[in-house]
Amino acid sequence: MKRILLLIAAICFITPLFAATPFEPRETWPYLYENFMPGAVRTSSGALIAEGKYNVCIADGSLHYIAEDKVMKADMASIFTAMVGEDVYVKVRGAMYKVLAENDYGSIIEGVEVDWDEMNKVEVGYGVSVSSSSKHGLNVFALESGGNVNILNERIQVVQDNKMRGKVVPLKVTTYIYCHNRLTRASKSDVLDLPGIDKKDAGDFIKKEKIKWRKTDSLLKVLEYIGTHTAE
Repeated sequence: MKRILLLIAAICFITPLFAATPFEPRETWPYLYENFMPGAVRTSSGALIAEGKYNVCIADGSLHYIAEDKVMKADMASIFTAMVGEDVYVKVRGAMYKVLAENDYGSIIEGVEVDWDEMNKVEVGYGVSVSSSSKHGLNVFALESGGNVNILNERIQVVQDNKMRGKVVPLKVTTYIYCHNRLTRASKSDVLDLPGIDKKDAGDFIKKEKIKWRKTDSLLKVLEYIGTHTAE
C-alpha cells in the first residue's frame, strides 16, 4: 500500500511547523481550523498542487481553498491527500480524514462531523436542552448544504468578518482503521464483525495484546492484524 505520509512528505517544506490553535467551528464558519492554513494537495494521478491555503469543511468533509480572495470548494473527485497546516489528510469516500498513523497495511484516521443530535437540541432554560424535530436558521441550512450558502464563492474577508457571529457547532470525532480500502470504526465489536475475521482468534489477539482502543500504538497492531487476516 502507498504510504500516505511519504507521499505528502515532499511538500512539507511549504508549511510552517506550528500547531493549529484549538477552535470550535461555528454556523458561520463551518471549518476545522480557525483560519485557512498553508498547505498542498496531491491528486489521485500523483500531481502536486502546492502553495495554497486550505481548510476542511465540517458539513461534508470537503476541502475548501482560497482562490483570488474567494472561498472555493476543491474538486473532491481528483484529490488523494492534502496537507493543512502540519496535519495530513486522506480522502476516503469523498471526505477528508486526518491521518493519525500508518504502517504497511493501511492507516489510522480520524473523521470529524457535525453532531446533528446535539445541533437539534433547543435550550429551554436552567441549563436544560431538549431535542427539536426541526433544524432552523439559514446558517444550519448552510451547514447541511456543505457550507455552500453565503460561503462558497464569497470573498474570504466577508466570510471572516462573520466568523464569530454564528453559534458553536457540536462535533462528533470518530477514529477509524483504514485497511484494504475498508473503513472500520476503531472498536472491538466493529473489528470482530469484519468479513474474514475469526472472532475467537481475533478476541484472543485483542486480549493478549491488551489493546487500548484510544491508543494509536494499539490500533496499529490491530491494523496489522486486519491486514494479515483479511483479503484485499
